[in-house]
Amino acid sequence: MKKMIIAAAIIASASSALAASKSDLSNGGYGTAGCGLGALAFGNKSGPIQILAATLNGTAGSQTFGMSTGTSNCGPSVFAANETKAFLDNNAVALENDIVRGQGETLTTFSKMMNCDSQVLGVTLKNNYKSIYSGEQTTERVFETAQKVCAVKG
Repeated sequence: MKKMIIAAAIIASASSALAASKSDLSNGGYGTAGCGLGALAFGNKSGPIQILAATLNGTAGSQTFGMSTGTSNCGPSVFAANETKAFLDNNAVALENDIVRGQGETLTTFSKMMNCDSQVLGVTLKNNYKSIYSGEQTTERVFETAQKVCAVKG
């Protein structure tokens, strides 16, 4: 009977938290239990509630999945960073042409992938063109420069 009451309490807590609006999680905050289903259910509330959050994260397996995919309040995905770098490699010539102008379709797409203002990124990359394209590994330098300008942690 105790187990059923505990299970019902966890399910009730989780379902009401899942119904919360995205704005409740907009600060990206989660408690000491880390990201995952527990973070969605309990947010950054401090105290013993974080034990339940950690238990929920561990038993549901949502923390590992969230870190890999960028879901469950875990921030940007590792795969997203790799996808962005692949985009840079595949569109290197078009992106360089856009950077010279400080604007363009490829630069706009890149800025959206980086969650960044295209005008700010365009001006910054244009102003740093000589240092970015002064040797090899230009893709990495474009990505690093964009990370400094944009709100991306990946």
